[in-house]
Amino acid sequence: MNVTKILGLNIKFSKWEKYNSLPIYIVSNYKIENVNINGVKCLGVSLQDELPTLSTIKKLIRKINKIENLPVFIVLNNLSNFRKENLLKNNIPFILQDKMIYLPFMATFLTNKEYLNKASIEKLTISAQLLLVWILYQKGDSFCVSDALNVLKFSNMTLTRAYRQLVSTGLFFEHKKGRKIYLSIDCSKLELIKQIKTYLRNPILRSAYILKSNITTDMVFSGESALSYYGFINPPSIPVYAVCKSDINNIELQDEFLLNEEQVKIDIWHYDPKLFSNNNCYVDILSLIISLNNEEDERIQMEIDKLLSDVLK
Repeated sequence: MNVTKILGLNIKFSKWEKYNSLPIYIVSNYKIENVNINGVKCLGVSLQDELPTLSTIKKLIRKINKIENLPVFIVLNNLSNFRKENLLKNNIPFILQDKMIYLPFMATFLTNKEYLNKASIEKLTISAQLLLVWILYQKGDSFCVSDALNVLKFSNMTLTRAYRQLVSTGLFFEHKKGRKIYLSIDCSKLELIKQIKTYLRNPILRSAYILKSNITTDMVFSGESALSYYGFINPPSIPVYAVCKSDINNIELQDEFLLNEEQVKIDIWHYDPKLFSNNNCYVDILSLIISLNNEEDERIQMEIDKLLSDVLK
């Protein structure tokens, strides 16, 4: 969809002669051009990096208007639905490629589609999901991404891909403080986990059985065994453990349950189920809940709802 054609807009960019009158930090981070839209003169600001905070955008427009009093709009390549609503509420003009236009000084065109990043997301990657769990355990509603490295031990590239995927869900927005990148949310964490539920990936790679004699310290209680510890349901007749896929190599797995008192169920996880655990005996509550995401048993769902309300209150 080309909204400029629909609205009959003829947009021409040219050099802005007063560009060098701006402070060096603005010149280094923004490209500002003269724009003529159907005879209306204005200024377009293209970003060299990510969309800055709302307060930064407002300050930038004020500084430009002190030099030349013309309407100013932001030129964007991508925009989450949250940031779009934020710009609209604060009357900040913008053009999103050829998809979306908000120019209150002359015309408005908005689609109902929530434009996120071009890449559609069906499920979060494991690294993005781990970053999500880390965020849910933090206090407040703004989170310094690099702080997660203390727990997650990601490479910088993996961390960057993870937080960008979270942003592309439209449920997080990104901003900077100095050189540090922060992710923020505009809803409660309980509401966040409900909205992002469809993107969640089950951490369980596969399930099998092992002999009790093969239980190791790398394993923790999971499934209904952990749910009975955190909640008020009875423990299952067959204990359930979880282990990271990298810690199961030398243990014989059995596909069938044969020996009632000698076997336990083992869920093999994509990542270490002890990563967020406080006691190294049980998988943490949020990872447990995500692993039971598709469980249809009403009894289990009631316990999950109670635990979520307690943990994310």
